[in-house]
Amino acid sequence: MLPLKKTVLYFLLVLNAVLFSGLNAQVAAPELRCIAVTSPTSAVLSWIIPTDPSGLFSQYQIWSSPTQTGPFVLIGTVNSYNQSSYTQSPTNADLQSQYYYVITISGTNTSVPSDTLRSVYVNLSNSGNGVVSLNWNAIHNPSPTSSSSTYTLSREAPVGTWTTIYTGNKINYNDTVVICKIFYNYKVEISDGSGCVSVSNVVGDTCYNIQAPNKLIMDSVSVNSNGESVIGWPASPSTDVTAYIIYKSSGGFLIPIDTIYGYNNTSFTYTLTSATSSSQGYCVAAIDSCGNYSIPSLTHNTMFLNTSYDLCSRTASLNWTAYSNLPKGVSRYDIYCSVNGAPSVVVGSTSNSTFAHAALNPGYQYCYFVRVRNTDLTISASSNISCLTAGGLPGPSFVYINSVSVNTSSKQMEVTYSVDTSKAFKGCSIYKSEDGIEFTKIASVSSTVSPYTYVDVEVSPSNKNYYYKVIVADNCDNPGAISNISKSMVLHVSNDTENIFLNTLTWDDYSSWSGGVASYNVYRAVNGVFDPTPVTNVSFGTRTFVDNVQDFVSDQGKFSYYLEAVEGPGNIYGFNDKAKSNPADAYVEVSVFVPNAFAPRGQNSVWLPIAQYVEKTDYKVMVFNRWGDKIFETHTDTEGWTGDAATDEVYVYLIEYKNARGEYIQLKGHLTIIR
Repeated sequence: MLPLKKTVLYFLLVLNAVLFSGLNAQVAAPELRCIAVTSPTSAVLSWIIPTDPSGLFSQYQIWSSPTQTGPFVLIGTVNSYNQSSYTQSPTNADLQSQYYYVITISGTNTSVPSDTLRSVYVNLSNSGNGVVSLNWNAIHNPSPTSSSSTYTLSREAPVGTWTTIYTGNKINYNDTVVICKIFYNYKVEISDGSGCVSVSNVVGDTCYNIQAPNKLIMDSVSVNSNGESVIGWPASPSTDVTAYIIYKSSGGFLIPIDTIYGYNNTSFTYTLTSATSSSQGYCVAAIDSCGNYSIPSLTHNTMFLNTSYDLCSRTASLNWTAYSNLPKGVSRYDIYCSVNGAPSVVVGSTSNSTFAHAALNPGYQYCYFVRVRNTDLTISASSNISCLTAGGLPGPSFVYINSVSVNTSSKQMEVTYSVDTSKAFKGCSIYKSEDGIEFTKIASVSSTVSPYTYVDVEVSPSNKNYYYKVIVADNCDNPGAISNISKSMVLHVSNDTENIFLNTLTWDDYSSWSGGVASYNVYRAVNGVFDPTPVTNVSFGTRTFVDNVQDFVSDQGKFSYYLEAVEGPGNIYGFNDKAKSNPADAYVEVSVFVPNAFAPRGQNSVWLPIAQYVEKTDYKVMVFNRWGDKIFETHTDTEGWTGDAATDEVYVYLIEYKNARGEYIQLKGHLTIIR
């Protein structure tokens, strides 16, 4: 609603326009856009110049009132058409809000008034509690379409330095005082699309800070490699903070341990900590320049890591104090381990507060620490370092294969080994290989009396070599000492078909002994019975021997052999052993010479077949006449037929015998008696 005087004037102007519209023209009022209180004694009004194509302009009149309802009074005139502002001085705009409008005079005609704008006036309320309350009025309701919707609130300190503290569309703001005692001036500005700016009065007061800084949110607390507690926190959101006080939590009480000065000093290392023996709690409070203390942060406790070791499983068990109050929560715990002083590496992760690290090597030192990480991986904290040396039961210092021999009767492999019996142990594992590289466990043998013998029945010792090793197990059944690798010998024997009296033996070397191989004994069996005295002894490196068996033509013709390796001197355990090869057979083919005639009354008066390498127990010679009657029989190769009572000249003989391989042979033929 327009003020009364302005309403009357407006009515008269309208009436005048109606009565004389045909006779007179009128220049419109300027568009009033901004009111700027430029000093306690002046205010500047800015407007948009109206159009005046006919040059009718006479003057602008500026009207003002301390209230919206008036009365409005003329406070000044502007006689220049192109002038777009007016400065009121003195003014009361620094004491209260003022209302203004402008009209244009064209000769005797007066324009309709411009929109009434109100100067921005800032009210300040300072109760001394550390918060200054500010509010101000709009220049018009609603705001002119050309006006910005954003107010800018500025604060002056020190004198001449203005800092924007708020921008927005609200007409009130609470300014928190962060300095103990300071005089602040405030002003508000709002811009217009025309380029001018409305500026409020400047209002100020002495302000006090009695509010404590904001509560801190600690980052973390860690234990460094020296066992010291390292506490970290972000800088306080209260910019007047000058120091931080560090508290230790003990028995429900907070004990100050140090004060850190400097707004950006946000970490502290506590050297007198006991974080290597227990979990330690810490929190931080901020102190501003007025000596106001913030509420202490939530307490963060160091992670105390404890380790233990299981001797039998060779496993380290880790447990630690779960981390609480980590910003954004705990994502996981990473477990780091250093072996024998090497750089630490992650050996596992868990969401729990326990971890097991298995398969540790006896005698190695393992040092662990745990690092917690929050959910977005921006914060981490580390525990104390806990070390242990992995132990093992004092098992036997050695296990040694004395020999790998073939039992000449059963043809099974006998592995004989010795163990250091000065230490307790649970047993031994036997491993076998056919190439000396890939070994397979074939048996677990409980401890008995040393030396021990394991019999391997799954073998073919005449066809291939076998490698063996033995691993002793301690009382926890963990593997311990590993034996030497020993290889069996394979012996081959063949009979010379051109010279049936020669048997050739070949073999490979035995390995391995601590004392090496000194020589080989060659043993022979005739008719299945081994002579306890070796046929010969050959030095190491010799791998063949030819045996002449001509002296045994009267025997069956089966010859068996085995080789015996003899260990050399210098065995580190004081042993001196022997190892046997597989038994190998040679079969000499039977040679039977049968005379085809004889003269009973002559020089060759006895018919006697000559047999070599024939099995004598199954030997039989028979003679038949032409009618098939048996007229002679003997079971020995030394008895011949004398031809007594022989009446025919031709007879049939039949010789039956068994050769060295046990095969039954028959020889048939005719013999003639010479008269």
